[in-house]
Amino acid sequence: MRPMYVPQHFAMTDDRVRALLDHPTADVITVHDSGLQASFLPLVYDAAPGPYGRLIGHLQRTNPQAHGPIHGEGLVIVHGTDHYASPAGLPSTVANGGGVPTWNYVTAHVRGEVVLHDDTDWCRQAVTRLSEAHEPDGAWRVGNPPADYLERLLPAVVGIEVVISGWEGKAKMAQNRTSADLEALVTRLRTAGDDEGADFLEEVSLPAARAREALVEGVRRRRLG
Repeated sequence: MRPMYVPQHFAMTDDRVRALLDHPTADVITVHDSGLQASFLPLVYDAAPGPYGRLIGHLQRTNPQAHGPIHGEGLVIVHGTDHYASPAGLPSTVANGGGVPTWNYVTAHVRGEVVLHDDTDWCRQAVTRLSEAHEPDGAWRVGNPPADYLERLLPAVVGIEVVISGWEGKAKMAQNRTSADLEALVTRLRTAGDDEGADFLEEVSLPAARAREALVEGVRRRRLG
């Protein structure tokens, strides 16, 4: 499987990828005798095993992807924040008249062995961890329904585990724009209610732009003597 194309200035650190994997929803893609199969799934990230960890979830038993054999590694595409970025009104556009629209996004491609678990106890643990991840206040727990209720439902699912062998993270989030453009984009996103996108620009893209501009200014001053 070829790695995702990631220009160096859009590369994400491992810590950023791990943060993206917390409470992910993702496209899980596998190869079967019949060809490619894909499902959009909520998954739980477990960082403990190995250098990369694993992702766990479950599939409906009637889903063709829940049946092996699976050939080679699977691919999990995790989606982070994304938004359309218009050049209209940005300081560089006003000053120079250039600029084109683009789409900013954060994503990770995660590779690994895919293991199917046709085991009620394994599936019970998987759905328990998934519900606990999304019900931190304990409003609902797996143990809430009558004792036999979950036992009747569990045979209808198959557990899925991706033992991660590697990943590439890509954050195409306007790191190549000027700091003035990024400040304008942050304001635009906050006004639109996209705090997740604005936070990423403030935490990652804006510091990178300011550092690049400081480096260029330092070189310019040295040349001027």
